[in-house]
Amino acid sequence: MEVDGMLRIFNRSEKLHSLKYSNYIGDGDTKTFNALSENKSYSDDYLIQKIECVGHVQKRMGTRLMKLKLVYSKKELSDGKTIGGKGRLTDSLIDKLAHYYGNAIRCNSTSVKEMRKAIWAVWGHSCSTDDEPMHWFCPTNPNTWCKYNAAINNNLQKYKHKPSVAKAVRDVIKPVFADLSHPALLKKCLGGKTQNPNESLNSLIWKFCPKTIGSRLQIAEIAANLETSVFNDGNQILITILEKFGLEINRNVCVPLAERDNRRIFTSRQRLLESSFEARRAKKIKKSKEIELFQEQEGMSYYPGEF
Repeated sequence: MEVDGMLRIFNRSEKLHSLKYSNYIGDGDTKTFNALSENKSYSDDYLIQKIECVGHVQKRMGTRLMKLKLVYSKKELSDGKTIGGKGRLTDSLIDKLAHYYGNAIRCNSTSVKEMRKAIWAVWGHSCSTDDEPMHWFCPTNPNTWCKYNAAINNNLQKYKHKPSVAKAVRDVIKPVFADLSHPALLKKCLGGKTQNPNESLNSLIWKFCPKTIGSRLQIAEIAANLETSVFNDGNQILITILEKFGLEINRNVCVPLAERDNRRIFTSRQRLLESSFEARRAKKIKKSKEIELFQEQEGMSYYPGEF
């Protein structure tokens, strides 16, 4: 369905809007992009470029590390220990590394070179110890987030590294960082584009037309048209739509719709605040730690292919 929808959007763009789309923002799934490339909506020599959604690329880091944790869950690393457990590759650490990886791309979205440098700074900083500091790629400016580099101009002797990733684990996760910092991938992340606006629109449409309930084409079209209007112009656009049907609109309709729009704006602004973001992230990390503690006490209840 996604492939057919995207082909329709590209095929009608010249007729409806007198424009040609040059880029396609997508996730790791290549079916849609391959279909667009083969379809040649505009001409044989007009190439459409695929841009990776930064959010989905960030998820790749978490997914790759989680798979790595499963693969090595019963294998001993070079230090004779398994990959998981306290001070090793935990779910909370995976979440942090994926988060920092995504930030490295977003904060350096104009340069592939700077992206790579920032990504390797995440790996080196997370694996550094007092005996083996690896802050080569960490920022050295006065406002640097790297406390080691900040301490260089002050009193380095008093600086102590926090518990870091074990050397054996460090060596195992290094190939993942190498793959996900490849210039070919990062080149598609230039601009820091994301599919989040599309996902937000989809969630609104699903409120009117849930995916769990079968709906006729007419219902799906009504839901898509209504929520596209709400997404672009707010809930008060429904007043205009109702008036088109000849209905009389009173205060009991206008006030709740205005309140809903104000609440939507307020919630969006709150989520942009750093304190709100950090609180949500801290809650997620706390939950991951609770799951890890349970697994340490009770053991893993499921392994792929064992049931």
